[in-house]
Order: sequence, then structure tokens, then C-alpha cells
Amino acid sequence: MTAEEIPRTASLAESLPSDDGELSSSIIVRHAQRLKRLKPLNFSLLRWNLLWLFIILCFITLPIWLRFASQSCPGTYYVILSVLFWLDLVWFLALIFSIHTLIKLKYGMVTDHKITYPADTPLIHLIILTIYKDDMGVVCRTIDSLAEQTEAKRILLVMAWESRTPERDERTELIQKRYADKFYSIIFPVHPYGLENEIASKAANANWGLREAVHEDKKKNINHVMVTTCDADTLFHAKYFEALTADYLQCIKNNDPSVHRTIWQAPLFYNWNLDQNSFPVRITGLVRSLMTMGLLIPYNVNPMSCFSFSLTLAVRGGYWHPQIFMDDVGYLLTMMIGTQRRIRIRLVPVPVRSGPTSGDTWLNDAKEWYIQVRRWGIGTADNFHYFVVKIPRLPIMASCIFALGYFLYYGVILCSASLFSVSSGFFPLLCPKLELHWLPKPFEPFHLQILLGIIIPQLLYGILFILDAIWCRWTLNVKEDIFILRNILHWILTPFTMIALSCVQLWSYIVLALQGKKACIHKVAGKATLAQIHSEV
Repeated sequence: MTAEEIPRTASLAESLPSDDGELSSSIIVRHAQRLKRLKPLNFSLLRWNLLWLFIILCFITLPIWLRFASQSCPGTYYVILSVLFWLDLVWFLALIFSIHTLIKLKYGMVTDHKITYPADTPLIHLIILTIYKDDMGVVCRTIDSLAEQTEAKRILLVMAWESRTPERDERTELIQKRYADKFYSIIFPVHPYGLENEIASKAANANWGLREAVHEDKKKNINHVMVTTCDADTLFHAKYFEALTADYLQCIKNNDPSVHRTIWQAPLFYNWNLDQNSFPVRITGLVRSLMTMGLLIPYNVNPMSCFSFSLTLAVRGGYWHPQIFMDDVGYLLTMMIGTQRRIRIRLVPVPVRSGPTSGDTWLNDAKEWYIQVRRWGIGTADNFHYFVVKIPRLPIMASCIFALGYFLYYGVILCSASLFSVSSGFFPLLCPKLELHWLPKPFEPFHLQILLGIIIPQLLYGILFILDAIWCRWTLNVKEDIFILRNILHWILTPFTMIALSCVQLWSYIVLALQGKKACIHKVAGKATLAQIHSEV
């Protein structure tokens, strides 16, 4: 059976038209009540994340073991230089793509997108806002940014509560009183705790909330339904849904065959009182913003945190798998299985701000950073297991492209790159007599390692801090209290932060290897600084 003939409705009790062009979201809504639950995953310790850990360890220690395996100092040396050069090139390209994206954002924020589509277009936006123990001050800031949308009346806000959410009735009443007339509608589904074949996670809550929202809205005749999922600490640009609507409808108008195999992603910035955070949190936030603009979106790697898609795509793939720990990558994989196609990541040309982790003291700030990075690492390795298990149900080309991008980004760039640079420092001790006849005196072979592994990365980090100043002023209109000497200090500390980030992620892979799925516990990250100081959008 070819990929074209494979049924794409594994999560449906009744078949839908195989051609996306024959579908409308109104048909999707009428069929949604027939959805089946996805099969449970394996909870044993013998899981594919062990292979992930093994490959990562092999790469990190490559400069050491390759010397003995190859019995060649020059061969090992050139391999090390090649890897260091490639890592520098990746950072350089990420900076170039980020600059290009910032230019797009500048135009996207001043463009009137509403003139490109009729005002009476039958389209609504389902916003899935998953809430557990989140601070209501922060939650209200997020909803305020939704209420300020130019297309707020198209928004069906889904306040997806967990059943264990404290003071849930009081919170619901607060939201109803404050925002009842701001949106198309607001609903409050409650995700029961302890359902079979689920883990406590954002994915399980979002899965329940979206299914309940579709069931609630299935009688209304709406041709187009877009879904957006976000964290409780997300500040949307006022034109986010206007720009999203325009791009989606343009794809429909152009008969784009990939419109229902597309995830829309806006660049994420963590400059929400980021100047109040410790250097590990701030540096990690800047790096994540750069990587979203410079790698994840341009190279179609995966969505992150806050993203949008058509309801047609959601139903095709069976929504979120309720046992997935990392909801964004897990959603991408589930949709690839459901559609039997590679999922496209498409830019929303306006910025979105996300709240960084934070604590009420410097030490607590660093502790929250550790908890968050450890959780990211566990989710990364867990999703690798999910991907390998589902490979037989994925098209070969799509799975190969995804595997390569996923490993290079999460396995190498985020986790192994800094530790590889550290381990390469041991190579001169293993081959002290190595000579390169083409290298002019007085330069030694290890000088090139210093250039590629320390000096050039440090210069690239400096450009990142310059870009941060640019996007704060020209893109986000945020004024941060960062003295130049503090910026310089953070720039100097960036390589050490990257090493610490890699160490924590490596430790998280080890924890998952030892504990299995039991390690996938979603601990709510601290957000102590988000409600302290007003930060203009």
C-alpha cells in the first residue's frame, strides 16, 4: 500500500473524505463526536530514549574515543574542526534568519491584514488556554491580550481547567464577569484527573478541552475553524489573529494543498520582565527566541509553546495524544501520523511574548530554571521514543527529514554542542605532538580549536545581545533596565550558561532512562516576576 493509499482516519470511527479540498470545518465538527481515543504508549523502562541517550553520549565524547578508535591524530583533529565549524555556521545562519524574521515582523505589525478578506467571513478561532495552578494575575494578562485583538469577536475562548485547579469556581466567575462581552464565546471545560491511559500534562488537558469545545460548537454552521494553543503566560500582539486569518484564507483562496497540513508559529520572545531575572534565565530566553526565529520556523523543525492550526488538521490527526509530555513536538508527530505527510511550519508575521520561568530570589530563580530545563530535556527524549515507536506508521521521507532535524537541533545544538567543545579541549592532551605543515608558525593546531570553539562562538553570542536590544525597542516596544556592564557580564557568562544548560538536559536524559515514563511529571514552573512590574505590550 502506498503512502497515498494509507487511510488517514485512524482516530475516526467513520471515514472522512480523503481529499482535504472536500472538507470544511463544519463537516469536521459534525464528525468529531465519533472520534476514538489513541492507543496507549509503552510505560516500560526499555524504551527508545535509551538509544537517544547513547547517541548523545557518543557524540559528546567523540573527540576522546575517536582518537583511539581511528588510531589517527590528524583524522580525529579534522573531524573535531569540521564539527566546530558546522556548529559556528549553524549559529551564524540562525542569526541571519533571525534578522530576516525581525524585518518581516516589522512589516507584519504595521500591515492592515483585514483588508485582504471580507469582514463577514464565517471563521472563528478556538483558543485553548490550559490552566492548573497558574497565577490568575498572569492568566488575566494573557486574556487581556486576547481581548485587545482586532479580531476578538471571532475568538471562542476555551478555559481548559484541570479538575484539581484550586478555587476553580471563583476563577470561573472572575473570568465570566470580566470578559463575558469581549469574545465570541467563553466555555469552561474541566479535565478530570486520573483518566485511564493519560498522564498529567498540558497535552492531556488541551486534548480534553478541544474535544469539549468541538462538541459544544458542533451545531453552528461555521466553514472555517482555526485552533490556537498557548500557555497561561502568553502576550499576543494585537494583530495576531488578524494576520493568522489573512494568511489562512489566502492559502484557501490559492488552493494550497498543504493548508490543512500546516502549523502557524509566531516568533516567541521571553522579554516579559526578563531584565528582572538571573543570568541563566535571561540568556536561555534569548537563545530560545533566536532558535525559534532562526532554526525552528525556517527549517520546519517543530512548533513551540504557542501555535495555530486548522481544526481539520486536528481531527485528521486525532488531536493531542494524552500520554505525550511535550505537547508541541508531540502534536506535530501525531499530526504526521494522522495525515501521512510532513507538517509545514509557517510564520505568523507578528511577535508573541511568553513569560520566562522565575523565582522570588536569585537562588529560587536559578532553581526554577533548572526545573524547566530538566522538564524540557525529559520531554525531548520521551518524544524521541514516541517517534521511533510510530515510525512504521509514518511516511519514509517525512520521518527521515524529521529525525535528522530533531536530532541535530535537540540532540546536538541544544544539548551536545557546548559539551562537545569542552571534550574537544582534551584532544591536545591525547595528541601533544600533532603538527600541521600547512599551519604557519607560531600557530599550533590547538589554536584553531580555540578560534572555532571559543572565540567565534563568543562573537556570535555578542550579536545575539545586540539583536535583543533591537527587538526590545523596535519589535516589542519594551524598555528593559539592563545596564551596559550587566549586559557585558551576561555576554561573558553565556558559554558557561550553555554548558550548564547542556549538563541539565543530559542529566534529564539519564533520569528518564532510570525512571522511565514515571519521570514525565509536569511541575508548574515558577513565574514570580511576571506580575511584579507592569510591562507594556
